[in-house]
Amino acid sequence: MKFLDKSLAQEIVDRTMKIIKRNINVMNDKGVIIGSGDPTRIDSIHEGALHVIENQKEFEIEEHDAKGLHGVKAGINLPINFNNQVVGVIGITGAPEEIRNYGELVKMAAEMILQQAVLIDQMQWDERLKEELISQLLHGTENLNSHYFERVRRLGINLDIPRLAVILTAKDRAKGFKTIRDRLDKEDLLVMHPDYLILLKKVTSQNVTRARIELEKWAETVGKYLGVHCKLSIGNYHPELKGIADSYREAVLTSFVGKRIDPVKTIYFYDDYKIPVLLARAKNLGIGEELLNYYQLLQQNDKKGELVETLLTFIEENGDVHSITGKLFIHRNTLRYRLDKITEITGKDPRKIKDLLELYLSVIQELIK
Repeated sequence: MKFLDKSLAQEIVDRTMKIIKRNINVMNDKGVIIGSGDPTRIDSIHEGALHVIENQKEFEIEEHDAKGLHGVKAGINLPINFNNQVVGVIGITGAPEEIRNYGELVKMAAEMILQQAVLIDQMQWDERLKEELISQLLHGTENLNSHYFERVRRLGINLDIPRLAVILTAKDRAKGFKTIRDRLDKEDLLVMHPDYLILLKKVTSQNVTRARIELEKWAETVGKYLGVHCKLSIGNYHPELKGIADSYREAVLTSFVGKRIDPVKTIYFYDDYKIPVLLARAKNLGIGEELLNYYQLLQQNDKKGELVETLLTFIEENGDVHSITGKLFIHRNTLRYRLDKITEITGKDPRKIKDLLELYLSVIQELIK
């Protein structure tokens, strides 16, 4: 593994030069200067560093000795150790008797910066691997092998915990991601997608109703108290590991139809959109066109929009005459006239269950185009 590169070497130089007001050079394990307070020395060979690498210990160079060495000035050169091996050299320019006391301090600072950088890189690598493993899970368990589960165990992911899929969309994705990440439970899993965030949310209850209440409270906290405008689309909980992919597909389709049918809402549950999701799936399979577009026909013959409004209200209020007339501020006879007119135009009577179902599906089909 290559521990030191130019970027990290220059960071070590910049940070250690703040400790002591002396020029600092950092050389790689080949003795090449890859970081320096003097940019003109970058990429030159430092013979003092080669001596340190060969002998595995510090090397002091007096002024009179520097003249006989290539690319070297008076100073102290010390090995940078990582995992019990010399991975580079750090040099302090100056008369050794003047800077000797700084040597161990600068060496320790360099090694701490290196250890921190390697740790961060390892953590980032683990996060990338974690996202990759979760992404594989979202597309089913058919191709998962023992090597997959071994990597999962190494990263400390417990796949036995009940989870369901949540799709999160936010206007400010960076802020949304940070906010959601900070609100996660220990066993929640989060993945970035180009268009949204995917959260595999741990649920304490496998009961759908209880899980729904739990998620509604969580979503309210995220949206209301943390000031992040986001939409959540939630699939159902499915037992067994393969159910994660099913929950994810449900969440994706629920997000698609929910935002078109109820754009004002901020949280969509699959259970509330089963019929629209079914229609969206049919459309993806190319069989949705078999439904006649009664809704479009109605729009073409309704200049004032009254019939469309009446049909939508009739559906929303479950055919309750009192609620419908109250919401539209019309008389019962006006409602009857409008329903008759809808029947005349479409050939479907909203007061008949089968006809209303076809009209409803036609409305959904238009909304999810």
